[in-house]
Amino acid sequence: MKTYKIFFVLIFILSAKIFSQSSGSIGMSDARSDAMGKTKVTSSFGLRALGNNPANLFNDSLKHVEFIIPFPLPTLSGSIGTNFISVDEYNYFFGYKTTDANGKTVGRYLNDADKSRLKNLFADGGAITGDVHVQFFAISIKPSNAFGTFAFSMGDVISSNVTFPKGIVDLGLEGNLPNKVYNFNDTKLKAWWLRKYSFSYARSLSQKISFGVSFNIVQGFAYVGLNHVNTELTTGSGNVITGKGDFLAYAAFSPDFNVKYDFDKSTTKQDSKFSPFPTPAGSGFGFDIGVNAKLNDVWSFGFALTDIGKITWNKNAAQYSSNKPIYLDDLSNESQRDSLVKALTGKDSGKYISEFSTQLATALHLGASMQLNNLLLAFDYNQGFNDQPRNSKKPRFSLGADWMLGFFALRTGLSFGGFDKFNWGMGLGFDFGFLEMNFGSPDFQSVVSPNTAKRITFAFDSRWKF
Repeated sequence: MKTYKIFFVLIFILSAKIFSQSSGSIGMSDARSDAMGKTKVTSSFGLRALGNNPANLFNDSLKHVEFIIPFPLPTLSGSIGTNFISVDEYNYFFGYKTTDANGKTVGRYLNDADKSRLKNLFADGGAITGDVHVQFFAISIKPSNAFGTFAFSMGDVISSNVTFPKGIVDLGLEGNLPNKVYNFNDTKLKAWWLRKYSFSYARSLSQKISFGVSFNIVQGFAYVGLNHVNTELTTGSGNVITGKGDFLAYAAFSPDFNVKYDFDKSTTKQDSKFSPFPTPAGSGFGFDIGVNAKLNDVWSFGFALTDIGKITWNKNAAQYSSNKPIYLDDLSNESQRDSLVKALTGKDSGKYISEFSTQLATALHLGASMQLNNLLLAFDYNQGFNDQPRNSKKPRFSLGADWMLGFFALRTGLSFGGFDKFNWGMGLGFDFGFLEMNFGSPDFQSVVSPNTAKRITFAFDSRWKF
């Protein structure tokens, strides 16, 4: 049995849709923060503080009302890409084509150095993410400094996080080496579409300290996620492959989407219904808390915990699972192929369940900032507590700067760690007093050097102030 055949069978199986459709967190921040390398704990004030540090919702300026509407700019941000392979690297390994002596189109033949380089790209797994965040509406009102500030906001996020297992790359490049174990436990798949209604309040506890809290009602319209994967293959002599297929996955979709799972044998098929307010597939509650301490006119320090809570999915909820042994010594054997597919994908295991729960993307944020006349320098430490979409248990550090020149602002920042590993942010803003507009990207390196780009990101917004 040829190893490359096994490799492509596994590629197909592991990358195939387990469910008939999939979608996606309360993800990216505002354009100003993105331009500052996603630095925001002590530098995002007013409505920009929502989802970042609710204590900063209170601002002791003369402005008493702020609101966000889709005019003149919608508050929108998006990101799609990877954290492991650039455009150049993709073209080198997968985009190269040539014609051989027989006139056939063929790809690149990898030498040992190429194989080692490709394996190194997948050393931490191959993660692909997509994220779109839109703020439909937000308003904050500050009757007085003594009363504090309260706010309401509504926004959506569609977010996904897929990690391609490095074990399958090792298998494809090394061949069917005897007594070699390949595990696929680093495989990840999580995607959701969430809507958050946030009710927030912040006030000054003293001249130096402000405190804020947000109570969030969360509706989920779609979810697909792997709970765990403990699948491994062992190559033996005589082209024998043994192992086990072990995973657990869940899905749920709004009834309005009329998604039909592969195990649902009912003959009734209805068209999907579009609505700006779909019927939720799940709902939950979360909250954010934050503190901002102003040491003096120069130094400020901040602390926040965001997205503490969970969602219970109870509409069209489904479960897929597998815990089966694997034995394969002849790829042409249909029975063995079917057994492999069932063990790796959970085929024929799908079933409706009453409900399941998922955590929100809970995270800790610490920050400090220094105000030097019209220049703001800020530093953040961010630590996620789970691997939900747009969250990471790997810590992230960032340093950002905002330089105000009258009504014009120039911003930049650097970020290290987390899912993205490295970001160079850049952006600009215009503040006309009653109207503010911002443009930014946390991955400006993709603009100045597109061939080395790993992600495409954008963010823009506008805010009215009175």
